[in-house]
Amino acid sequence: MKRFLLICSFLYCANPGQSQDQAADEARYYADSILQLLSKENNQGKKEDLLNAFYQGSVDGFPLVLLELGQNLLKLGSDKKDRMIESAAWSALGQGYRLTGNLARALELHQKAVAIAEQSGSDRVLAFALNQAGHIYKDRLENEQALKFYHAAMYYNRNAPGTYSSFPYANLGFVHLAIGNLDSALYYSSKARELMPYNQWKSNNMIIETTIGRIYSTKGDMASAQEHFTDAIKRAKVLKSPRHFSTIYNALAEHFSRMQMHDSAVYFNKLAVDVVQNTVLANLAIKPARALIDYYQNKDADSTVKYWRIYAAANDSLNSTRNNQQIQMLTLEAEQRKRDIDQAKKDSRTKWQTAMLIGGLLSAILILTVMARASRRRKRDHDKLAMAYSELRSTQQQLIQAEKMASLGELTAGIAHEIQNPLNFVNNFSEVSTELIADMKNELKKGDTEEGLAIADDIKQNLDRILHHGKRADSIVKGMLQHSRSSTGTKEPTDINALSDEYLRLSYQGLRAKDKSFNAQFHFDPEPSIGPINVVPQDIGRVLLNMINNAFYSVSEKAKDAAPGYKPMVTVSTRLVDTKENSQIRQSANPSIRNTNSSILSGNSIIVSVADNGMGISEANRNKIFQPFFTTKPTGQGTGLGLSLSYDIIKAHGGEIKVESKEGEGSEFIIQLPIV
Repeated sequence: MKRFLLICSFLYCANPGQSQDQAADEARYYADSILQLLSKENNQGKKEDLLNAFYQGSVDGFPLVLLELGQNLLKLGSDKKDRMIESAAWSALGQGYRLTGNLARALELHQKAVAIAEQSGSDRVLAFALNQAGHIYKDRLENEQALKFYHAAMYYNRNAPGTYSSFPYANLGFVHLAIGNLDSALYYSSKARELMPYNQWKSNNMIIETTIGRIYSTKGDMASAQEHFTDAIKRAKVLKSPRHFSTIYNALAEHFSRMQMHDSAVYFNKLAVDVVQNTVLANLAIKPARALIDYYQNKDADSTVKYWRIYAAANDSLNSTRNNQQIQMLTLEAEQRKRDIDQAKKDSRTKWQTAMLIGGLLSAILILTVMARASRRRKRDHDKLAMAYSELRSTQQQLIQAEKMASLGELTAGIAHEIQNPLNFVNNFSEVSTELIADMKNELKKGDTEEGLAIADDIKQNLDRILHHGKRADSIVKGMLQHSRSSTGTKEPTDINALSDEYLRLSYQGLRAKDKSFNAQFHFDPEPSIGPINVVPQDIGRVLLNMINNAFYSVSEKAKDAAPGYKPMVTVSTRLVDTKENSQIRQSANPSIRNTNSSILSGNSIIVSVADNGMGISEANRNKIFQPFFTTKPTGQGTGLGLSLSYDIIKAHGGEIKVESKEGEGSEFIIQLPIV
């Protein structure tokens, strides 16, 4: 402990105020050299590495330098008409505004960076833009939204070198720590530490070490916490940035407070305030100033007032009403854009299955009639057959109702989730507009017509958005009505990737709505080269929904009795298959259940796979699962018609459906459809 306190004292002796200008100049010189290299580089991979290096030269520790160099980077991207450089420039400017506390402007620029990155063709640049945008929500403690951005960044970095993946991993660790998920926080932070070269990117390594130290401190492992804090302190002294000193000072204050060493906690809280006072990073004083207010509240009135003023000034710059309103509107628009993908038209699954059941019932009536005529001379047998017919009809009616209710339950949750979003947007924009009207009245009373007209323009934009989201709700209602109509059976060009992704999410949302305790991971792995194919989208959608529901049911049942560490997972994937290369068809999402003996169709075709790591299917049941009315679910939870109907639908499309499974390890259903 004494050695650790000595190291902490050296941190203060580093006197960051005297070396900030020199460190800023070093960061500027380093970033300028990167810009020179970028101006001559045309190779995409090398440009990605240079753009990454631009940020990791500690330039993000000095917001004004970052804003200056971000403008230079933007000019370079515009001159070269290079979307990768332009996106990185907007991310740099957004980070600069974020660090100075202007989160609304920062979010606006980060959204622009994401939009341009999507056009750049670079997954790494898109991952970086998403990662930077996530910081805004992390700063505002909107943790669920932040997690979405960081997970998206991790996804787009899946094929990148480990250094790129380190950034979203580090941020996921930080957010999980804020939520209180210490095990998840330690996992992601340790993964980031593993992927980040130890002697490179000192800024990120310093933040990672600080986060791991905070995790161990929260867990009560003070020795491990001090080990990581010591490493972070050494790096902060090298970086010489107020931002990084503030980070470690805050962490140490929190650590000593947890150890009941209140004098040390106060000491480092004061340092955390002092290091950013009278700088563009003054907003970083919020947390330590709040802690000092709580400490001095009943002890020293002058100190309480002093730190209250510091806290109020920092909080006003970061969380003003106008700032919050702008961030709210920008966030709502971003979420809406993600949901603006047109859904394929869907018919009512319930009506289609009801028609199939009625057909089966009529067939049963025909069989029973023939049998009754053949046994007319034997009265006793005739009575028995009549009784059997009555029981069969009753059972069929019960099955029809069961299937109808099951289908309705699966679809209702997803539809309710879809229609709630635009209604929420209408309500939120209405509330914001009400507040803006009040602001406009105040400005007009003051005689400030210019500001009043500006607010009026904001209100007009809100009304336009309300109209847009109202039309969105109207389109969802029309989609529900379309879903209730009978299928025409007409094939039409259909994006099978979009259809598969839609029903994967709809299935998960529906099951979560029915059972809040249900939880599983799911992943969609599409083949981008698959173009539209001619199918009946309503029918194929029903097949996918049935199989995905079965997969989620299987993993949830296994999770009830599984050993610790079991992670339920459902994977849907699509593949383009040329029958001359048969090996492509069997790249199973679950290698332990792979079976290469299945036959395939002739001609080019596509594969849609639904795989899970659930209970699996026994060999005895595997030969029966496509038979009508056969089910392995408990009584009342399944009618045994889903897979039978799915089999008929795929056959009607000229395709095949197969299953590969190992009992206790999982199953994979493989749909093969010809391309015509």
